[in-house]
Order: sequence, then C-alpha cells, then structure tokens
Amino acid sequence: MRVLRQRFQDRREIAASLPPEDKLMSSRAHGFSLVEVLIITGLAMLLAAALLPRLLNSRIAANEATAVANVDIITSAQDSYRAAYPAIGYAGSLSHLAAICKERQCKATPEHACLIDCHLPEAELQSRDGYLYALAAANPTGSGPNSTYVIAAAVAQLHKTGEHDFCAVEDARIRWQAPTATTRAGSITHSDCQRLPVMP
Repeated sequence: MRVLRQRFQDRREIAASLPPEDKLMSSRAHGFSLVEVLIITGLAMLLAAALLPRLLNSRIAANEATAVANVDIITSAQDSYRAAYPAIGYAGSLSHLAAICKERQCKATPEHACLIDCHLPEAELQSRDGYLYALAAANPTGSGPNSTYVIAAAVAQLHKTGEHDFCAVEDARIRWQAPTATTRAGSITHSDCQRLPVMP
C-alpha cells in the first residue's frame, strides 16, 4: 500500500513541475470532450446520409446487371436445350436446364441438361441477387415439342433490390418494365413479355 501511495505522490510531483502547455497535453491525453464527440458524430451521420443513397443505387445497378446476364444465359441455354432434345423442344423449368449441384461431373439429361448454374433454379422460390425467376414453355397448338417459352426475372423488393423486371421469349431479345408494385415472376406471361419494350 505504501508503494502505491508513493507512486501517486511521485506522479503529482512530476505533474506539478511540468510547464503549463505540457499539463494541457497531459490532461488531453485522457480523451475527447463531449463537444468534440458530438461534432464527430454529427459529421459521421452527415457523411452516411450522403453516401447511403449512392451505395443503394450501386447495389440496385449490380443486381439488375446480374438479372439481365442471367436472362441472357437462360435464353442461350434454351437454344442449346432445344437443339439437344428436339422431341421436347424448349425446357419447361430452370431445373431442366441446370446441373445437379451434388454431382462433380454433370451428365446431361433432359431433366438436368447442365447448361446453367445449379443454384439458379433456387431463385424460383427465394431471391438471388435481389430477383426471383420463372420459366414456362408451351406449344400453342397443344401438342408436340415446346415451341415457345418465357423467362422472367422480377425484382424481389421494389426500390430496394431493383427498379425493373426483365423477360425474354424465344426471339432471345431481353425486354423490360418499370413496375409500380412488386410483380411475381410467374405472372409475366409470353404475351405480356412480347408487349414490353426491348432493351437497347
């Protein structure tokens, strides 16, 4: 105990012998004043308010670019699928185009043609990069191979994960719309997609 008292006494004597400017530095070494903390916090909040919209817009742009790329990949996969399985025509679901994730080497079959990423069919039920996907194929005559299809990518959370829906039909031209409310990907039909403007 005496040793501790002696150390405190030594420190007081050293602090008393310091010049005034060194005493100020010694007291400032303990931290910031309340005013300084408030100023720094305010500046940080202003910076966050300025940058957050830009970060959100960057995320939306990245999600939309990914959705367009996925729709393009699926249209190419549909052409390959139709050429490989002419008796079936276009694939009726994303799982028919995809690989099986658990298999190391994919063996192409009509049920799993190994043409797209094995995780893309999961985006029919849960969003992938902010979008939900749906694929439908049919033959307008009612029989024979599928001669038409529509692939749709609908934004999962409008204004948060994306601003536009995208779709394509057998002409492989990607179309878009700016929905006013969240749209189900499966609700975008072949005729709906054909009516939309083509992306430049």
